[in-house]
Amino acid sequence: MEQRADQPVIARVFGSVDLLTAPALRTCVNDHVGSPAGLVLDMTGVNFLAASGLTVLADADRRARQDNLAWGLVASTRPVLRPLEVLGLDEALPTYESVPDAVAAVRAAALTG
Repeated sequence: MEQRADQPVIARVFGSVDLLTAPALRTCVNDHVGSPAGLVLDMTGVNFLAASGLTVLADADRRARQDNLAWGLVASTRPVLRPLEVLGLDEALPTYESVPDAVAAVRAAALTG
């Protein structure tokens, strides 16, 4: 977890996001998606993304839209992109190829929010 003044919280996720680990991801998202500067989930270290992890991401997006919160998802690797693409979530979620791209977009959204 990384946070600097006037910058979104950057949560770096590693390993498998599955039935056992998705609750920890949900807790992280719930704790930080409401941050005034926004949240960036860096999923570049994820090597497996199960349905339970996809549910956490979809729920985060639903909450962010409902509460007008800024967040972004860094998804640039096949283990994350493929499940998102199969379900059409790559187009629905605020997905970026790099952390700098996501931070810039989330900062802009938080400022205009």
